[in-house]
Amino acid sequence: MNVFVTGGTGFIGSYVVKELLDHGHTLTLLARNPDKVPGFVGHERIRFVAGGMDDADAIAEGLKNQDACVHVALSWLGGTAMENMMHETVPSVRLFQAAADAGVRKIIYTSSIASFGTAPHHDMGYIKPSTYYSATKAASEAYLMSIAHEYRIQANIVRPGYTFGNPCVEGGPLYPDQKLVNMVRSARAGESMTFVKNDGTQFIWAGDLVKVYTELLHSDSLNRNYYTAVSTEFRTWAQIAQMAVDLLGSKSQIVLKDKGRPDPGDRPIDVSEIQNTFGFAFKADEYMKDHLRYLSTLEL
Repeated sequence: MNVFVTGGTGFIGSYVVKELLDHGHTLTLLARNPDKVPGFVGHERIRFVAGGMDDADAIAEGLKNQDACVHVALSWLGGTAMENMMHETVPSVRLFQAAADAGVRKIIYTSSIASFGTAPHHDMGYIKPSTYYSATKAASEAYLMSIAHEYRIQANIVRPGYTFGNPCVEGGPLYPDQKLVNMVRSARAGESMTFVKNDGTQFIWAGDLVKVYTELLHSDSLNRNYYTAVSTEFRTWAQIAQMAVDLLGSKSQIVLKDKGRPDPGDRPIDVSEIQNTFGFAFKADEYMKDHLRYLSTLEL
């Protein structure tokens, strides 16, 4: 299958690219810097189109003769409501429209659990965006579904949670968030770390996340559905920090601030859709320990 991928040189995107290559697909990657990931440069089944999400000509060129489009790129984060709409929602909608016009028959959009906002985290439930970021993700989801309906094409949405992992290819990037990196840095220095009691999430290893993309790409029956991709286990940031302390033999102390955050139980984020559809029940603890060990070897 010929697949056009945005964000393929980023953290999640690099895992998506590796997964698709492992399954024999031929890829076209939209990238501002085609040389960013050395492990992808010169690959016989990767073609680069130089450009960003604001480059309509590059996108049109990349979409030629493609069977599917996987949108992973995040163009904008922060700023005003108008800035988020113009720099994130509009480019995503323009991509979906261009893909449909180019005859692409399958689209997978990388959204986020943030799209739920303050609503219950349930794929079949309602959403209630509470930030501009969650609003732009929710809006892009809605536009994709309407375009898919209008053009009668297959479209699905993946909503990842906090995704982590080691670089999966030579020169591959880490995730941009620094929380885990800072934990390891503090543990190595023996510094105390302070966290809000019960603050955490259901982490997911990037290698597990991309299995959802493969299943969707290979299916002709799954259409216009939403899939929240997180592990089944809730872990607090304090618990992850304690993992780092234990693994490094650190003397760091973990301090909790009680701000009245309720105990979310084992699974505050519903994962029934990926369990019922694909049989996935991801667990992240062992991957997290491996990742913390990896971080401990770096010059942070």
